[in-house]
Amino acid sequence: MRIAVTHQKPRYEYDMFREKPDLPFLRQMLEPTMEDCYTMLEEAGRAGADLAVTIETVNSVVAYGDTRFPYPQVYDGLDGPQIRRFSQIAKTYGMHIVAGLFVTIDHKTYNCAVLFDGKGEIVGVHKKVHLPAGEEWCVTPGDRFEVFETELGKIGMLVCWDMQFPEAARELALGGADLIACPTWGWENIYGLSRAYENSVTIAAAMGIHAAGLPDYCDPSCIVDNMGKIVAVSPYRDQNYLVIGDVDIKKGPAPQYGSNYFYPSDSMRKTRFSQRKPSAYRLIHQPLQNTPLYQRYFSTKDKDEK
Repeated sequence: MRIAVTHQKPRYEYDMFREKPDLPFLRQMLEPTMEDCYTMLEEAGRAGADLAVTIETVNSVVAYGDTRFPYPQVYDGLDGPQIRRFSQIAKTYGMHIVAGLFVTIDHKTYNCAVLFDGKGEIVGVHKKVHLPAGEEWCVTPGDRFEVFETELGKIGMLVCWDMQFPEAARELALGGADLIACPTWGWENIYGLSRAYENSVTIAAAMGIHAAGLPDYCDPSCIVDNMGKIVAVSPYRDQNYLVIGDVDIKKGPAPQYGSNYFYPSDSMRKTRFSQRKPSAYRLIHQPLQNTPLYQRYFSTKDKDEK
């Protein structure tokens, strides 16, 4: 399977504390960024990609924290012109696309990953569940992790901060995902490769680039196989690039540590998941307030001491 992920820098950013551009101007300034995205997707299609993944919120118009414009009045639904353009590209090249977009659904705006099949039809939508500080001012969180059946295999999606939480990727892996597509503005190899390895799942991460380039703690767009090895990566930290790699997403990783001699398995994924002990994971399913960690950071006693 050939996978392409974009590594993209928006054409325009503004400092909301010093600049107050109006909405028509912001929409106009977004157009070149969208055209860059469409161009890279078309390049992926010509290169024979079966799946292409864009960066997170590639259609972002309003800076985080700029509360002058209510998001439901800014961003279209699943029938808007940007959705139609992605659909057309997917259909033209017979290519699946995961597009990172702000989408308004039922009068609420979500940070979404939208999955199109090779016919241009929407197969699934993941609404970002974990919202970092600031984003919750403008965006509604999702509440589930789903795996979507496609002709390429079973595909799950996470958006940016979702990937920081092992439980999110594990939910998709337990749901049978062969691949996790991740539009993001915060990819880090330190956890991203671990999510791939610990779940034996391929990850396609498309990273957005700020005006000054990637911060030191972030890493470029990449494709990671189900052993946590990088198959392809952008060589740049400050400019657009289309990352392309070939991965067999359905082939399980070979058993490690001699486990195949003691357990009938030809895949480390099967071995690892069959040996999980959910009954021993006492705190995983507890409400946060029932955990010792909550008491450390949020208890009344701690607050009083501070």
